[in-house]
Amino acid sequence: MEIFIDGNYANIRFSSAHFIPGNWKCSRIHGHDYSISVRLMGSLEGKNYLIDFTKVKSALREIADGLDHRVLIPERRDGIAIREDGKNLTVEIEGKRYSFPVDESKIIPVRDTTAECLSKYILDEFLKSLGQRMEMVEVEVHEGPGQYAKSVWKEGN
Repeated sequence: MEIFIDGNYANIRFSSAHFIPGNWKCSRIHGHDYSISVRLMGSLEGKNYLIDFTKVKSALREIADGLDHRVLIPERRDGIAIREDGKNLTVEIEGKRYSFPVDESKIIPVRDTTAECLSKYILDEFLKSLGQRMEMVEVEVHEGPGQYAKSVWKEGN
């Protein structure tokens, strides 16, 4: 059995700012209006439904809320230095220094804040909250109309 929840239509969204270090336009601070979609596959195991849609949407919304209206900081990026000094974070990377209010930032355990890395982070966070056996879980992070990254977890891998 398979279910799919489209985050754009189910209002599972967040808006965040980020930067992707390097010599290109994405190294500048910019933002996206993201949505999170999920596909779950598993056995009904004698039930008439795979999983409660409300539970899935609630878990995804909680993850999205934690990222919403924040500057996303990649904790595992090579060469990044992150320091908290009172109410601000100072971030240094590739000769640039940023200062952000702590409560307007989100340090996440990823190498970059690309859609690809965000989809893996969100998949991992979602799997922690699932509490039910599935055969496969796919998480899509859409960073605009027509473009997304997808991470997949399969039972046994």
